[in-house]
Amino acid sequence: MKNINPLGLFDEYLLLERLTKLKDPLVKLEAHIDWQLFAPILEVAFNKPA
Repeated sequence: MKNINPLGLFDEYLLLERLTKLKDPLVKLEAHIDWQLFAPILEVAFNKPA
């Protein structure tokens, strides 16, 4: 199905800005979690043949 409302140039930025103002829980998690710890696990998972 064709997307009848494609994102504009700044839509993603504006969405993230709005979520941040609404106390997006991912912003709080970002401050407390070292996401790089998951990089090796994700590398293995995404490099497996389908």
